[in-house]
Amino acid sequence: MYVTSVEDVQEFVLDDYYPGARFVKIKYLLHAGIGAKRMQYRLFTICVGGYTAKEKHEHEHEIFILRGKALVTGGKEEAVCDPEDVIFIPSNETHQIKNVGDESVQFLCTKETNEIPELLR
Repeated sequence: MYVTSVEDVQEFVLDDYYPGARFVKIKYLLHAGIGAKRMQYRLFTICVGGYTAKEKHEHEHEIFILRGKALVTGGKEEAVCDPEDVIFIPSNETHQIKNVGDESVQFLCTKETNEIPELLR
């Protein structure tokens, strides 16, 4: 068993590593480096005026909004999402999350992978 506090997990500013991201931070809560061999469990924070990079890839995402107001684009659809909203983004769907509120957006997101996050290597 592995137990930690979110406060004890290192935070990275994604703007420094991913072109197209603005004011985005990430904490890798669970990943292969601590024994989670099938997925990563991540905590994202998007500051006011920020957004994730627009991307598409093989793995899907399951997202749970914790706080803030986010505009989520998936394929040709858009939805404004609030705390406690749940989002599924299928494989190979172009997607992006933008903070459209006046406070930080925070959400939990999964990523199916057996790799240690590249920022932790």
